[in-house]
Amino acid sequence: MKKKILIFHITHIENLDSILRCQGIFCKNRQPEGCRNIAYESIQERRASTVVPLFPYGILQDYVPFYFAPRAPMLYTLHKGNVAGFAEDQGRIIHIVSSVETVEKTGLAYVFTDGHPIMGLSEFYADPSDFDKIDWEIMNTDYWADIPEDGDRKRRRQAEFLIHQFFPVGAILGIGVFDQNIRNETAAIVARNGMEIRVEIRRNWYY
Repeated sequence: MKKKILIFHITHIENLDSILRCQGIFCKNRQPEGCRNIAYESIQERRASTVVPLFPYGILQDYVPFYFAPRAPMLYTLHKGNVAGFAEDQGRIIHIVSSVETVEKTGLAYVFTDGHPIMGLSEFYADPSDFDKIDWEIMNTDYWADIPEDGDRKRRRQAEFLIHQFFPVGAILGIGVFDQNIRNETAAIVARNGMEIRVEIRRNWYY
């Protein structure tokens, strides 16, 4: 298995206080009332009907989704203002960072995919020996758009690491943010909840 595989969950900064008070991130099917949604409704509908074929089974909405790289296609979509109900700058989106190694140490159940999980071409995996199925080259590049020679790049870049039901705050390695103002705001939320989580500016994770 590739060592220290980082994983990234994007959410609106307005959700951070609730996440910390609840001691973690709930899957969509268990999400507390009032969470700020940053997703396409049509995609959420498809996730609600996409079955996970491996243990612990269920549907995609039973899992907390993480990406294998920052600067995700979904963030680009938000940046371009293409999601109904989201008319803000991308800077209000934060990256909650963990790693596969950390998740395994906590004993959390997970599966992962080699592409966007709602797409038929994508395969599901649960065995750590299958992390080589992820396209690490495309995860390590800033440019993931489809090209004439390869019309499948965007799907592969949207591979997901899916944690069953709940992701605890104790598994957070840090939070990456857009600029100093957001760092200050994020750090204040963390401190207000009596926690110590590293918050760092990662401008290169944004568009």
